[in-house]
Amino acid sequence: MSFPETSPAVAGAECPPAHAPAGGARDSRRAWLAAAGATLAASVVYGLAYSYGQFFGPMAQAFRAGDGAASVVFSITTLLGFGLSAVTGPVADRTGPRAMLLVGAVCLGLGLHLTAISGALWQAYLAYGLGIGLGVGCVYVPVLTATGRWFDRYRAVATGSVVTGVGIGTVVSSPLSAWMVSHFGWRHAYEYYAVGGAALLLLAASLVGRPPQAPDSPIAAQRSPARGFRTLYVASLLVCMANYVPFAHLVPSAQRLGIGALAAAALISAIGISSITGRLVITALVDRFGSLALFKACHAGIGLGLVVWTTARGYGGLLAFAIIHGAMYGGYSALLPVVLADQFGLARLGRLLGLLFTALGAGSALGPALVGYLVQSTGGYGTALTALTVLGLLGTGVVMSYRERSTP
Repeated sequence: MSFPETSPAVAGAECPPAHAPAGGARDSRRAWLAAAGATLAASVVYGLAYSYGQFFGPMAQAFRAGDGAASVVFSITTLLGFGLSAVTGPVADRTGPRAMLLVGAVCLGLGLHLTAISGALWQAYLAYGLGIGLGVGCVYVPVLTATGRWFDRYRAVATGSVVTGVGIGTVVSSPLSAWMVSHFGWRHAYEYYAVGGAALLLLAASLVGRPPQAPDSPIAAQRSPARGFRTLYVASLLVCMANYVPFAHLVPSAQRLGIGALAAAALISAIGISSITGRLVITALVDRFGSLALFKACHAGIGLGLVVWTTARGYGGLLAFAIIHGAMYGGYSALLPVVLADQFGLARLGRLLGLLFTALGAGSALGPALVGYLVQSTGGYGTALTALTVLGLLGTGVVMSYRERSTP
């Protein structure tokens, strides 16, 4: 993969002339309405994606698959969801997010329906992996990019609110999914989600519009992304090999310690609640500490949380991990587009965010699958979580090496 080199002249050429669409301008009421739609869209796609832990056991049992094989379904989803962002990000730069939301609604609804009627594991791979993966890829980066462009003064707070939608979706979907699976079975639960999820995405599409565009500042326009972006890319690849594992493996790992299904599901809700707090609090501190410093602190916090999970021997330790991980993961997710905008400008935000999400996709696809196969081969989570912690700490070391460039 090649990373973009940009000269000052080219950067200026990439910025479209300033204009605002009819009905709204930066930091306006229309902008906040668009942010609300983006938050709803993020809640839907990630709430459904991160509820997979509740379907993991029943699906593995239905298809007589091991932990490693069933983990691959989640890995395909995250790989596609993040990898597709390299395409949908630049598209959002040019056309806005609404068309991508409509495509995402169709993919998500159809994918969940086909998963519900699948008769073999490979069919579930295709239906769920493609449906949810394409839904996430068509929705998240486009709405996040659009939100960043709708705002100037309140960009960190607005993008933080959108990323908070991920936490809201997680909080709601985890216990709801556990209840639905226990009462209706996993197949009927997915049928209900297919209809409801698609309908909510259509509602979000009606709220989100094409944002105004304006030239970057001269400082941002003169920054070449290549070298610094590579550092952020490698750091994200490493940390995300660990970052998304809890959404697939925290529930089954807790159940192996004798914790009940609903109590284990509450750990995912704890991650969601903590992530909401982390996103809102950390983005509110950007003016005081700077986006890059807080971004590095969140990386370090993710590594610390993994140490807690690795050493946990009961519910208290797992709950402590869930709270730490949720807050730091939430802050990391909210700050990612802000750091890119601050370091490299708005004109390339969708493109760079989409490229960076390929690292998130590769890491989040490899991590859950790796843990699944290590658990299956060793019979426990000890070795798998130790390896996961090492990867997370390596990612922290890499991001700490990034230095903000001085003003030209």
